[in-house]
Amino acid sequence: MKKIMMLWMVACLAGCSYFVSMDELARNIQTQMQRELNSNQDYQHYRFTVKKVKIIQRQGNQFQAVSHLNYQGEEYPIHVKVFQVDGGYSWSIEDDAFAFIDEIEIEKYRQQLDLELQQLASALDGLEPAGEPKEQQLPLITPVAEPALHSVSYREEPIPVGNITAYTQ
Repeated sequence: MKKIMMLWMVACLAGCSYFVSMDELARNIQTQMQRELNSNQDYQHYRFTVKKVKIIQRQGNQFQAVSHLNYQGEEYPIHVKVFQVDGGYSWSIEDDAFAFIDEIEIEKYRQQLDLELQQLASALDGLEPAGEPKEQQLPLITPVAEPALHSVSYREEPIPVGNITAYTQ
């Protein structure tokens, strides 16, 4: 009886070590994600911290998970696809998973521009007006000078051009 119990315990332990629990898989994916975010040059300067990974759906050997990333003190959820490869598990995220960074940066620039606009407005309010500007009214239609008519008297002889001696003979 002891031998049967021992064999059954060994079989259970071997079976449990073969199958990965959802929590253990989530911890492994969390560790892999953190390692990748720390080592990848595209993500290093953001200083992400993977807070937790939670598996929410299983479809055969594929899983859907949600990872919570800490960025600048705030947590942002991103969807993660987990799939089995070569006896282990790998993960991938969608291309637009980090769109929240763009939104944060746009908001920072908007706040900076608002601040600069307020400073500019207050600087302009402090200026004294130099006087009322005189409005120059330009005529809508510019008068065109009319051509001057010169009277020509026919008594005057025209000034000859060319060889005058040819006509005098």
